[in-house]
Amino acid sequence: MAKVLSEDLADALRVFENPKFMITRDKHGEPNSALVMTWNVFKDDTLIYGDFMTYKTRQNIEADNRMSLLVMTMGLDSWLIKADFESYHRNDEYYEFIAMTPLFRYNQYTNARAAGVAQATWASENLPVGKLSVLTSFLKAKRQRGKVPVTDTKEGNMPHNIQTRFNKMAAVKVLSFVDDDDGYPRAFPAFGMAAASTNTLVVNRGEEVRRGFSIADGQRVAISLVTTEPQVFQVKGTFREIDAKTAYIQLDRVYVCSLPRPGERVDIPQVQRV
Repeated sequence: MAKVLSEDLADALRVFENPKFMITRDKHGEPNSALVMTWNVFKDDTLIYGDFMTYKTRQNIEADNRMSLLVMTMGLDSWLIKADFESYHRNDEYYEFIAMTPLFRYNQYTNARAAGVAQATWASENLPVGKLSVLTSFLKAKRQRGKVPVTDTKEGNMPHNIQTRFNKMAAVKVLSFVDDDDGYPRAFPAFGMAAASTNTLVVNRGEEVRRGFSIADGQRVAISLVTTEPQVFQVKGTFREIDAKTAYIQLDRVYVCSLPRPGERVDIPQVQRV
């Protein structure tokens, strides 16, 4: 059987500082995106991560084992891995492997609850995102904000600090959805994205098309936002097509994903975490 992970991809996974987004789905097909830096290669095509702050992700993966990983580097290389999650482990060779990685080995305040193990079944080629592409797609998205309809909603309104960060080019934005063909979640970098209002995001579809994806109008999506502070947020909503080049997302959920309040909903009005 051919090896799924290339050497370059395996090397990127082994670098803790490289962003890795774990994309899961719940039993209703709702995508969820989480920045999980602890993913690594255990051996061959077996993947492993240290679970210590992934509440919704763990719920999803235990209900449906189909997942994907979007792996990026600081130079904006990127790969997508499709994987089948196997199980969580404690007090065995998998847990010992995770316990010896830098985040857990040298930090008395951080301990992994378990080691999560998955088997990679497919991986894309490296699809780097050029700096010029980041700039042009972001500017195109900002120019299209006037095409997005303005509607008042009770949920999905971003606090000002999150809306402001979506309007910065120097932030990592990852858009995820569930593929209707095989049910696996997918994700791609979406630097060409900006806030059109408190409850809508406009997105340039160039990267979607480049990667061979086709998100349908009305499809549920999740977006991770990682800022330079660093802070991590996730928003969810419904994908709405404007035309072949531009779409917008009508938001109905906004979450903080970093300490001290990981997993808390912060859209207005504030509601309890679900």
